[in-house]
Amino acid sequence: MAIRKAQRRRRILIGIIVVCIIGVVAFSVLNVISLRKEQKNMREQQEAMEKEKAQLEKELSEINDPENIEEQAREQLRLIKKGEYLYVFPEDMIENEENPEEKAGKEE
Repeated sequence: MAIRKAQRRRRILIGIIVVCIIGVVAFSVLNVISLRKEQKNMREQQEAMEKEKAQLEKELSEINDPENIEEQAREQLRLIKKGEYLYVFPEDMIENEENPEEKAGKEE
């Protein structure tokens, strides 16, 4: 009897150890899968940020361009050259007074 009880305890102990090992392996596999998904998302974010960086660098290089400065002065400050006339229509004035932020957002 004592031998059977010892064998039974040993089998239960081995079963518990096997279940624990399977649990640890399953947890590790799930963790690896989760980390790979996170890595993929980070790479996608990095690519998007690199594209945005390239766009911003392009805009930065164009900022000091005389044509760009003139365009901004004409659009935002309504400056004109000598001999030119500036015509302002009522609907343009209303739009500019009500939503200057929205107009800037639409231009981008």
